[in-house]
Amino acid sequence: MSNFTVNGVYSYSSSNIYSYLGRVPTSQRALQDAFREYGIRPTGNDYDLKRLKNAMYEDYSAQVQEQINNQNAQKNDVPWAGLLTQIGIQPTGDYAKDKSAFDNAINLLSQSAIDGQAMAYFAGLRSEAQRVFGSYNQPAQQGQISFYTYESQHFS
Repeated sequence: MSNFTVNGVYSYSSSNIYSYLGRVPTSQRALQDAFREYGIRPTGNDYDLKRLKNAMYEDYSAQVQEQINNQNAQKNDVPWAGLLTQIGIQPTGDYAKDKSAFDNAINLLSQSAIDGQAMAYFAGLRSEAQRVFGSYNQPAQQGQISFYTYESQHFS
């Protein structure tokens, strides 16, 4: 068992560090940097390690939540997200899965439509689906290229 000294004064045993943080830093400097990075003022008490652990956990949790939010934003950035939510489907961002889910749901909903207004509504949704799913599946149009670009691509 070794001791880690922070700021040249405060000492923490490697076993206590491990019990709070689940790992032991590679050096005293690394532990000191962690205290500084997370704004924990060392006092030499084991409670410092608990505060450091909590600060590290909060930071990690915030990073994970940000990743989740970014993934959810990507799912809702797809052109068909609004269409799917109209019929109660949460978009996944995967073209094939979302299109299949839409097709299945709209077929079931259309079968239960008994009046002209509902049938017209579902026809409108199908039309919108052709637009949003179809435009996504088509290759992007290539802009014009200059003669110099053409020449360098074909004659170099």
